Order: sequence, then C-alpha cells, then structure tokens
Amino acid sequence: MTDRRQNDAGRDGTRVDRRLLVKAAAAGSALFGLSLGLPRQVWSAQTPAAVPADAAPPEQQVWRVATDPAFAKVLDFYEQVYERPAISGLSSDPLVRLSKNFEIIPGAATAWSGSEDGKTWTFTIDPALMWDDGNPVTANDWIATFQYAADPEHAWDFAWFWSDDIVNFTEAVAGTVPPDQIGVRQGANDRELVFETVNAAPYLPAKLLYSGPLSAAALASTGPLYNNDPATAVSAGPFTIEEWVRDQYLTYRRNEAYTGKQSIPMQRIIVKFAPPAQNFTLYEAGEVDYMEYPAPAELTLIEADPELAQQVYQGVGDFRVDYLFFDVTKAPFDNLMVRQAFSHVIDRDAIKQQILGNTGNPAYGFLAPGFPAANQEALAGIQNFDPAAGQKLLADAGYPNGESFPQLELWLRAPTPIESAVGGAIGAMLKQHLNIDVQISARDQQLYMDALTAKPTELLFGFVSYGMDYLDPSNMLGLWTSGGRHSWSNPEFDRIIQEANVFLGDPAERIAMYQEAERVLVTDVPAVFIHYRTPIQLIKPFVKGDALAPDTNGIAALHWPGFSTGSTVPEGLYIGNDAPADRS
Repeated sequence: MTDRRQNDAGRDGTRVDRRLLVKAAAAGSALFGLSLGLPRQVWSAQTPAAVPADAAPPEQQVWRVATDPAFAKVLDFYEQVYERPAISGLSSDPLVRLSKNFEIIPGAATAWSGSEDGKTWTFTIDPALMWDDGNPVTANDWIATFQYAADPEHAWDFAWFWSDDIVNFTEAVAGTVPPDQIGVRQGANDRELVFETVNAAPYLPAKLLYSGPLSAAALASTGPLYNNDPATAVSAGPFTIEEWVRDQYLTYRRNEAYTGKQSIPMQRIIVKFAPPAQNFTLYEAGEVDYMEYPAPAELTLIEADPELAQQVYQGVGDFRVDYLFFDVTKAPFDNLMVRQAFSHVIDRDAIKQQILGNTGNPAYGFLAPGFPAANQEALAGIQNFDPAAGQKLLADAGYPNGESFPQLELWLRAPTPIESAVGGAIGAMLKQHLNIDVQISARDQQLYMDALTAKPTELLFGFVSYGMDYLDPSNMLGLWTSGGRHSWSNPEFDRIIQEANVFLGDPAERIAMYQEAERVLVTDVPAVFIHYRTPIQLIKPFVKGDALAPDTNGIAALHWPGFSTGSTVPEGLYIGNDAPADRS
C-alpha cells in the first residue's frame, strides 16, 4: 500500500467513495431472492478459473503445504489468531484484500466511504455473496463476529487489534458495556455495514483486511468452532474444510457454492502437519509444493544445488522484524543503562554473515526499509554494536563485568531453526561481552503468548518477531503504545502516535511524526532490534502463475498475506502440466 492509498482512505478529511462494478448483477440478485432454505451444495456458482494451456487438469490443481501442529487448533481468525494452521480463514472474504503490489482492493465490499471527520465508515456488501447453507451474507454476520470478538468471555487473543479504534470495543472487552454496544452496526439495509471509530481513522479500510466474518447463523446454532468440523462447517469463501485428522493433516475442498469475486484454479488444499525442522525434508521428497524459512544448513545445500537454486524466491514478507524485549517494570531491566548495555553488544553483522545470509538484514529500528516512515539510517547510531560502551553502561548500572547480575532465561516462541540459531548467538554475545549467563528456552506458541500478554506480563526477557497487519505506521508502531503487547510505557511516544494516527493533513508531515516516535522508542530501549526478515521461499517449478511474476518493485515471491482470502495470491497460482500426477 502507498500514500496514494492512504489518501484514498480519507486522510485529507474529505468524503471518499470507492466503487466496483459487480459482474453479473442480475444473477446475483436472483441468487439473493432464492437463497433461503436451500440445502447445502445444490449451488454451482463458483466461476471456473481460466487457466493457461500448460495447466494440469482440474483434479491435479492441488496446493500442498506444511504447518506446525502446535499452531493448528482452530481455523477462524476471530476465534483465535495465534492457534491457526498455515492456511486458514478460507470460509469467508474480508471486506478488502491486498493485491500483489500491496494495494488495497475490494473484497466482500463493493464500495466504502468515510465521513468528513473520519469517524464513520460505511461499507456496501456484495449482494452476490452467499453462505453454502443457503443464507445470504449480510451486515449481521460482521456484527455478530465483532460482538463475539469483544465478548470478555471469549477472551480473544487479538482483542488489542480493535481496542481504542472501534467505539466501545475496549469497554466491551473489559466488561463495562455489553458487546452489542460496540460501533459496528447495520446501515440503511442488511447489505450496508457501518463502523464507528473513537477517533479519526484514515487507516481503517486497510485495517479491515482482517474482517473475514463468521456466519451469524452458524455461530448461534452450532457455536464458534463450527468450522473445525466438516459436518457443521459453513462457508461463503472459495474453500471449505474437507477433513481434519489431528496432528496428521488438514484438507480443504473447493466450495462450489462460492459466489465471490475470486476465480481460483486450485481445487483442493492439503496442509500436512510437521514441525518446522522437517519442512525441507518434505519439500525434497516432493510432499509439499512450497516452504519458507529454510535453516542455514539447508540454505547452503540449496544454493549448492543448481536445480534447487532455481526454485528460490525472496521477498519482503510482512516487513517482519525480530527483536529482544524486556519487562521494563522489573529489575534488572527497569534500569535504562542495563537495556542500553544489551543493545550495544549484539553484533548484527556477524549474525547476518554466520546465520541469516540472504534471509535477513541487520535492524537498528522497528520499521523495516521500504515500510512507510522507515528511518533506518538515521537511527543506526543509537543501538549500534559497541561492546566497550556496553560494558561501561553495565558497570555504571552496578554490574561491573556482569558481577551480581542475575542469570537470565531467554524465551523463544516456537522457534524455527534460524530463530534458535539467532537466539543462541545472542546468548553467546551477552556472555562474551557482558559476562552474563543466559539460558535459552524454546516455548510453545500458546504458553509463550499467554505469558507475554498477561497483565502484568509474566515474561521478563524474550526474543520474538512482529510483522505488519496493514501497511501503515500506525499498525507497526502501535504495538508499543501503553497497554499493548509489552510492558513499556512512554507518555511522549503515546502522544506522538495518538496525534499521528488521527492526522488528516499533509502525508509527509504525518510520516515525520511517526519517525520521531520511532526515535523515542529506539532511544528508550524497551527492545533491541536484531534483524529484518527477507524471507526465502522454495516453490516447485511446476507451480506457475502471475503471483510469482515480479511486482512493480521487481520482487518475485508469494507476497503477504499468502494463500488467503485477503490476498490475490490464490487467483494467481496454478499447477502446470509438468507436475507429478500423484500429488496427494
């Protein structure tokens, strides 16, 4: 997404309106009139995907990936965000989606407009959209979904995402107002959805990339886990669950009742459960078509193999940054000099040379190069590698040569091989330069996130990553505002972010505000920023399509958010006729 997109979203305070002509409007109206009470799977509405002559036959259009079984517990974003497999949320379309050039384009919405004060946003829902149980997709599905997300009994693990944005969302999560009082309501009719925000929110359309709704009817009749079971699953998206054998595999089949905009060649998706360390083995064996984040030793093998080297793609992913963080409310990290000392003894260049290679670049701030408001060069001298300065700071803090410093445990979140290697290197550097002993502990996803997000946090010292949810500095830097993921609280940072978030003036002035906020963040060292990811992907040569062609920046890779209804990737992939016939 670009500044042009942000202006379209109403940053300058004027009313904006984006419209898309709906193809086959008459057919869509007919579907709406006949929808109620029809049995499932009587429709054949999904548009057959037009594929080139070199495509394999439909029965071979199967996309195969692997996922860590530790993550595979639910399928819907609004059930739990951090407990989903690699491919999930295919049962409905979000209001908007991203193109391969990171441009916001219509999804389930055909149009949207913002009020002059930027606090009221109205979305027109595609009248052709249907659930495969015969019910139309209406505003009520989003209303029920957002109310469920705000229900304190649900304890949604991503509630912070909408806190302080949607009217009464924070209060509903806290239990001080009922969820039906949040600022998500029906407009003039059941195909018009209205969001009311606490402050001007020029970024709201982009943020609604994460708005794939649950079925209000299924939520009421079956409960929130209805999509986990093929017998109760309900889909208005291009796929629906076919089978789920716990800890072995998950399959999706094409939803023939899909009436949305995407025309997708793939007929079936197979998600195989395996720990990350086995992904390369599965790829070499021809069991999966795609993998990312090969381990350093694996990458060496790949680069030495002429055939595998031709299957390497490299992109920006979600502009993800990996960083150390501290609970700044507890000793010894309540002392700024201790945090500064840590920041000066991490040799990021050595980590790149010895571990990351082409998979990452040194980070000296939170925003990766290419992301709006990124200011890496200007920030590079704040947390630079300077062991002598680090040793002096630690001594001035009362721990000369690490004397009397408590032994630390560095938590890693369900680490990949590269994350484990980087964590080990960080521990070694802290020992080498500060004489501080660090135990490296790998923790599963749920345990890690429960400890991190507990109020107060239960995690003193951790290594974790964060990537964008939408392409605006309000998203990335908003992670660090008071009450968010981390225990750090800085009134100056909060003030700047709050002012920038609602600013409707010159985009360049807004960007400068975010750059000043990032300087405050880096200087106060609630975190030590280690590296920006430039993820390596391996993709089989028989996987073809526009999704793999270079974008407007010349980058050829499967762009974030990947094979998802929030992306155009599914439309741009097909299996060529040179693929092996048996790819189950």
